[in-house]
Amino acid sequence: MKYRKSRTVTAMQALSILLVIMSTFCIVWLRASVTSLEYKLSSLEHTKMEALRDQKSLVAQRAGLMTLARAEKSDLAGMGFSFPERKKVVYVTSGQFKGAFKASYSK
Repeated sequence: MKYRKSRTVTAMQALSILLVIMSTFCIVWLRASVTSLEYKLSSLEHTKMEALRDQKSLVAQRAGLMTLARAEKSDLAGMGFSFPERKKVVYVTSGQFKGAFKASYSK
């Protein structure tokens, strides 16, 4: 009877030691995974900041290219740009709309 008890106790001790070792390795692996994810997140945030900086730069370039002063400057170069009169503006639609159109510069 003593032999069975000591065998069960030994098995339980071995199982508990194995469980402690496995849980330690799991905790270390979990911490390493979290650290790895933090590094990836930091890299993605850096990439996002670069993309936002590039977007702001491109928006500023687009605004510079679309200014009225640039069109007037091109007109001074002899390209012949001019704003049309309201009577010369024609709207083309794909549908069969039979109504009056309003020609204006409002958006």
